[in-house]
Amino acid sequence: MIQGRVLCRISLLIILLITISAYAPWDFLGVYDKAEAATLLKEGQIAKAEGYIYHKEIKKDKVLYYVKNASVTTGSGSLSKTSFIFKLDSDVIPNYSKLNIEGKVKHFSSATNEGCFDMKKYYNSLGLYFELTDIGMYDFSCNCFVEKDLAYKIRQRISLVYNSCLPGEEAGFLSSVVIGEKSGLDGELKALFQNVGIAHILAVSGLHISVICMAVYRFLRKRGRGFVVCGLLAGSIAVIYGLLTGGSVSSIRAIGMFLIYLLAQITGESYDMPTAMAVIGDFLLLGNPLFIKNGSFIFSFGAVLGIYFIVLPLNNAFTNYFIYLRRSKKPHDKFYSDESMIHKLIQYICSSLVFSFGMFVAMLPLVTQLYHQTPLYSVFLNLIVLPFMPVVLGVGLIAGFIGACAGLGTSALIGWKMFPALLVKILLLICHFIIYQYELLSDFVQRLPGSAMVVGYRSMWSVVIYYLILLLIVYGLDYIEKSINSGKKINQRNTILIKAGALIFIAILWLYPPKGDFEIDILDVGQGDGIFINSGDGARFFIDGGSTSSDAVGQYTLLPFLKYKGAGSIDYWFLSHMDLDHVSGVLELLEQGYQIDNIVLSAEIPEGETLSQLLALAEHNGTNILYMKQGDVCGTRNLSFTCVYPYPEMVSDDVNDLSLCLLMQYENHGILTRETDGQENFLAFFGGDIAAEQEHAIASSGLVEHVDLLKVSHHGSRFSSDFSFLEVLSPDVAVISCAKINRYGHPSAEAIERLEAAAGHIYYTMNSGRVRMNASGVDEYISEKLF
Repeated sequence: MIQGRVLCRISLLIILLITISAYAPWDFLGVYDKAEAATLLKEGQIAKAEGYIYHKEIKKDKVLYYVKNASVTTGSGSLSKTSFIFKLDSDVIPNYSKLNIEGKVKHFSSATNEGCFDMKKYYNSLGLYFELTDIGMYDFSCNCFVEKDLAYKIRQRISLVYNSCLPGEEAGFLSSVVIGEKSGLDGELKALFQNVGIAHILAVSGLHISVICMAVYRFLRKRGRGFVVCGLLAGSIAVIYGLLTGGSVSSIRAIGMFLIYLLAQITGESYDMPTAMAVIGDFLLLGNPLFIKNGSFIFSFGAVLGIYFIVLPLNNAFTNYFIYLRRSKKPHDKFYSDESMIHKLIQYICSSLVFSFGMFVAMLPLVTQLYHQTPLYSVFLNLIVLPFMPVVLGVGLIAGFIGACAGLGTSALIGWKMFPALLVKILLLICHFIIYQYELLSDFVQRLPGSAMVVGYRSMWSVVIYYLILLLIVYGLDYIEKSINSGKKINQRNTILIKAGALIFIAILWLYPPKGDFEIDILDVGQGDGIFINSGDGARFFIDGGSTSSDAVGQYTLLPFLKYKGAGSIDYWFLSHMDLDHVSGVLELLEQGYQIDNIVLSAEIPEGETLSQLLALAEHNGTNILYMKQGDVCGTRNLSFTCVYPYPEMVSDDVNDLSLCLLMQYENHGILTRETDGQENFLAFFGGDIAAEQEHAIASSGLVEHVDLLKVSHHGSRFSSDFSFLEVLSPDVAVISCAKINRYGHPSAEAIERLEAAAGHIYYTMNSGRVRMNASGVDEYISEKLF
């Protein structure tokens, strides 16, 4: 596939070496050297820095500045050629100006649970290694041209035009699509497009280059202009447009490949897509090797590779089959004649469907590795959405520039300005209609059954094997068929059907989430509780799920983790009581429509406002409500939960005293018999927020004994972890779930002292992140490799 492409081979070798160094245990190229050097700066330390502003954007009413080639000096040392970010209320500092600044060092936070957003990895992948906060002073210097900051001001002026003529979410959509300005992009609209598989239209990409720059180049060529003139003009427009849109990874990739195409046209050489892609990849990675772990980089280059090596061969095979059908028919058969419009329409639709399906299969592992789910209807939705994007882009760009030149949105419309303003509104009305249809269509698709298939995270080897099989199907089947039918005529129809069937089969295999092995995951939710349990025999359980220290814990912690684990639904969700640090996330998930088959409560749970809200949401979602009393058992073949507390008809003014307490038992039964194999027998106790009095009563009841795992009650409060209770349970492992900083003083020194005397090992989610127990032992999330 790359025979004779010497430059391509060299470039791909460089990319391969950087990839291995970034993902393998041994960083032999030092791609993490700058990131690791930045960690030596102490948090909160005053730092003086000197560097160059290369980008700025508005985020949450603040202006976020990106600084590169910086020298940083602190009281304990200095760094050179590093990069960082800082925020100001003002956008007064121009792009590409030299900066002097003083502030406090702040390191990016790392994710403490799987699936959650990792700020450290994200910014490191952009070549940014820390943030300066509490800015004490700053000044900058630049020449008169840089001082004008034209690209940024034009971008803001065009955004004002859109905001003055379109509803908020549509203006944000158009700003993102046309000029790469994402500050006004509505979060709900972005999430909607992500869920249905058309979020790629929000990024400045190759589509923009083909619509704008390639259109200019071809227009000039048709007018008889020479290669050099056309190339220089189109190339200049591409570079200017890239600067205008902020220079994202996808736009740099697209513009770079376009410039190589123009160079090939001017010099009379043939353009080679893999070589162009590899060269631009090297250009980006040699500047910042950690781009190899950036989602935009992976998606942008992955899409090009998918198109060239997977989609185009499939599309060509289908096109050749249609040509074969047309030629094999009799001359009087008008349906297959070249003049038949119906035939051309059918061929166009089928060809587009093959292209869309090919992209779905080619990008499937990349999508699921990043989002841990995939939209099943995106194959068909993109057929409708993509043909109208050139219209949105072209019309939106023209309207934006006309409005910006006329001062629309910045001054009163009087005199001659009324005429361009009217034209802009007419043009944007076209965009409004298309965007509105996108929203309606996406909302409809999102409501369809199975619109988003939760797949979970797969190992790197799974991704490699998937693509090897994919290449075997696309290329290997042709070779095998030619070898079998040597000298005979190949049946193209059967070849296409076999390939289609094989592609559908491996896609289904990838989409089918594995059951997983037995495990208990005590998540880091801050000041709260959240415990995921996989039975190992196909059932998933959750205990509590809330926080009072983390905003939107359901959206940003619980749901991402569940998607990472491939849990599109929960079979049984136990709620110990109705305090928000135990249920706030569950309420969020129910509001978002996440599937919970059964919610299990204590039979003695007191009434209250939170309980009423939970019951109403459960009824709306079709979730069953089950009540457990002492002695009731809930579970599956391998895993069972026994209610050991509260006692029947108990009442209390403190909801903590009536927490549902569960004794979990896991036994790995054989496949054909209910006899345990005797190798795995695991006991765990979960007690919500009960205090010492309730723990003492449970210990005296004889219902509990030694356990392998104790989820420490009430986040390590000094009023819990009774000595007699701990003595009976004598846990091998105790886990405390709480925030590092909380107003309750959790965990207390008294509780820790009692636990240290009774438990084998103690783990804290505030230090260890997610704590997992399975057949292999205990795993702490943030003790893993952070880079």
